[in-house]
Amino acid sequence: MKHTLILLFLALAAYAQQERVAIINTLDDRDSMSISDLTYLTDKLREAAVNTLPSERFGVMTTESIVAFLGSLENTVRVCKESSCLAELGKKVSADYVAQGRIGRFGDNLTIKVELYNVKSGNLMGSFTGNFKDIFSLLTLIDEKTPDLFKKMLTEPKAQKPEPSPEVVPPVAPQSVPPVKTVNPADIQALIKNGLEKNKEQIIRESFYLSPSEKMFLYEENKKTSAVSLMLLNFIPGFGLGSYIQGDKTWGIVQSVIEVAGLGLTIISINKTIKINDEGDSYSICYHTDPTCKEKKDKLDDESKKMFVPAVAGIVIFGVGWFYGIWAPVKYETKYNKTLKGALNINDNISYSIDPLIIPRAGTPAVGLAFNVRY
Repeated sequence: MKHTLILLFLALAAYAQQERVAIINTLDDRDSMSISDLTYLTDKLREAAVNTLPSERFGVMTTESIVAFLGSLENTVRVCKESSCLAELGKKVSADYVAQGRIGRFGDNLTIKVELYNVKSGNLMGSFTGNFKDIFSLLTLIDEKTPDLFKKMLTEPKAQKPEPSPEVVPPVAPQSVPPVKTVNPADIQALIKNGLEKNKEQIIRESFYLSPSEKMFLYEENKKTSAVSLMLLNFIPGFGLGSYIQGDKTWGIVQSVIEVAGLGLTIISINKTIKINDEGDSYSICYHTDPTCKEKKDKLDDESKKMFVPAVAGIVIFGVGWFYGIWAPVKYETKYNKTLKGALNINDNISYSIDPLIIPRAGTPAVGLAFNVRY
C-alpha cells in the first residue's frame, strides 16, 4: 500500500507540471455527419496531439476529464455547440491550450476547419482548412495537417497555468503511449474491399496499430447487414440470386446447380410421361380386342409409372437447394462479420484498469483511484 501511494503522488506531481491540452468535440454546422463519425474525428485529433507533443511537458485531456468539468456528456455537447469563443471554453475545462474541428460545406464538398488557441492569452495560435468528398480523404487531410498545427505549441515558452476555481480541480487521466507505427485506415479499407479472406493475414497485422475507435469504424463500414432481404431473393426467384449479390459466389453457384438439376430432372420426367401417355392412348381403341395392342399399351403404362420416381426425385433435389438457400445469407453474414471482427483485432472481452484521479470538491481536493471498466 505504501509503494502504491508513493507511485500515485509521483504521478500526480508529474501531471501538475504538464500543460493541459483540451481537444473539444468536433462540430458539424450542417449535420452532414453522424455523431459516431464526429466522435471518431475528435479521437483522431486527440491522437495526433498525443503523437506530436512530448508527454513530459503536455498532457492531453481525455473525454472523461472534459466531461467532469462540464457536468455530463449531454451538457458537454450542448456547451460546445453554444460556446461562441473557443478560448473561453478552454478556461471552463481549466486547459492551457484548446483545439476544435468544425465541419461545414462549400459547394458539393464538405469542409473542415481546425483551430488551436492559447487559453491564457486568447490568441489564435494556428489553424488549417480543407475540403473533402469522403471520410477517408478527410482522415488523410487530418494526418497531413494536424501534426504541424500542434508543433506550434513547442515553440512557445511554458505557459503559466490559469488559477482554477476553488470548487473544481481538473481530473487528468494518464495517457497511454501510442504505437510507434502509424497505419492509415483507408489502406485497410482497401484491403477489405479487395477481399477479406484473401487479405485476412495482412489486415490482422496492420489493424493491430489502429485505435479502438478506428477499428470499430472500419467494422461498422464493412460489416454485412442485408441478410433478410437477400433471403427473400434466394426464396423468390431463387437460384442463389441473393447469395451472388451478397458476395457468396460459392453457395450461389451450388444453389443454382442444385435447383437447375432438380428442376430439369422434373421437367424431363414430366415431358416423357406425357409422351408415353399420349402413345398409350392410341392403343385404347383396340385394347380389349387385339392381344398385341393390349400388350403394347400395358408396357407403356408401366413405363409411365416408372417416370414418377425421377419426377419426384427432381422435386426433392430442387426443394433441398431452395430451402437451404433461404438460410444461406444468414449463415454467410454471421461468418463474414465474425471473420471481419477477428481480422480487425476487435476484442469483445471486458477489460479493467485503475487510474489515479483528483476528485474535485469545495476546499481541498481529494486524491483517489478511478476503477474503469471497458467493454
